[in-house]
Amino acid sequence: ERGRSLRSLLMVTASFLAVVIILVQLDRIIRPTIKAVCEEECRVFVSRLISGCIEETLSKNSHSYQDYAEIIYDENGQIAAVETLTGNVNSLQSKLLDCVNKALDESRDTEISVSLGTASGVWIFAGHGPQIPLRFLPIGNAAVELISTLDSAGINQTCHTILIKVTVHAAAAIPFCKTETDATYEYLLAETVLVGSVPESYAVIGGR
Repeated sequence: ERGRSLRSLLMVTASFLAVVIILVQLDRIIRPTIKAVCEEECRVFVSRLISGCIEETLSKNSHSYQDYAEIIYDENGQIAAVETLTGNVNSLQSKLLDCVNKALDESRDTEISVSLGTASGVWIFAGHGPQIPLRFLPIGNAAVELISTLDSAGINQTCHTILIKVTVHAAAAIPFCKTETDATYEYLLAETVLVGSVPESYAVIGGR
């Protein structure tokens, strides 16, 4: 009887250890995929949030090219400089930054449902299975930049573009797993094609 009990105990212990080892190995294999899916869902959520903030902010502010940049010509009618209108730029950055940070605060702890099939990373199971609650956690404040660039657009033509770039650092948490990611969203604010010789140096719009 004692020997039989000892064998049973050893079998139970071995079975338990085998299950633990299998679970640990599965966790090592699946966890990176789950983290990658969580990060992508987080970036999609942030992109939608930022897009809404940009639309809301621009609907209340004029955003034509002339509102943010001025082309200065010399006495011969050639382009002498491209200058940014700092006051308008700073004003838009401040308003957009306030809007995004407010939206992030209001979205803290928002739950995003992700199916277990999607989290597995196997495309054939995507969208299937029970839903896993993914919690959105913004970290710190957003960064808003207005970026000015000059690119060749053909013979004696230069395209001047002004982009809005918003970066948010956030965390995505599901049961027993948490990951952090940076979500970046770019929006074309204004652009124009400059015809003629363009100076190599020009005022670059910075960030805040």
